[in-house]
Amino acid sequence: MKKKLTNLTIGLLTMICAGFWPSITIAQYRPAIDIQEWPKGKVVLTSGDTIYGALTYHRTQEIINVQHSDGSISSLSPVNVEYFVAQEMPSGRSHIFRTLRWDMGREYTEFKKPTFFEELNRGPLTLVMRETYIRRDANNSRGLAGNYLYDPSFYNTNSQWMEQVKELYYVLLPDGNVISLRNVRKDLHILFGNRSKEVKSYVRQKKLDYDKPHELVAIVNYFNTLSLATSRAF
Repeated sequence: MKKKLTNLTIGLLTMICAGFWPSITIAQYRPAIDIQEWPKGKVVLTSGDTIYGALTYHRTQEIINVQHSDGSISSLSPVNVEYFVAQEMPSGRSHIFRTLRWDMGREYTEFKKPTFFEELNRGPLTLVMRETYIRRDANNSRGLAGNYLYDPSFYNTNSQWMEQVKELYYVLLPDGNVISLRNVRKDLHILFGNRSKEVKSYVRQKKLDYDKPHELVAIVNYFNTLSLATSRAF
């Protein structure tokens, strides 16, 4: 029995070292930190047309490329796109990105630019997200060189520099306004209004963390449940 366990351990370590782990699905491919590729997707245009194909999303440039079956590529900006859906394979998990008119975080302006946001849920408060990127010197960041190997937000660009994906969260209000969550916990509870105490109680009970994306979505979803229940009561 001991010999079998030893052989199993050696086999697992061999797969890890070789880069294989059968139970893990690659979510999407990033040829660069701000570029994502998915093997399957659809794009709904503002014209009403829908196109299908493999997607490449250039986040910094705000461009989505769609590869057609004949090999041709369409390059589209938020002005042309209502929304697009990127699908992972073989899991089938979908990521929805919507074009929203955004003031770019400038409070005193009427100009709003069409901008892609990833939609994380939907309800009275819709949580949406964009990315920013932090460049770090691996040689001068204590403990970073070891940590980045286990953190999917880190990308090793060369032997000296590492880049990290940082999520920026926003809330889409029912009136179409996009609110920046500069301090996620504080700003959300301002939006929760008189439901804030109930949400805080739920967060404590479930031991949820505002810094973890899936748990943050659960917090906002709980508020939406309370809000919809109140609306139905009237």
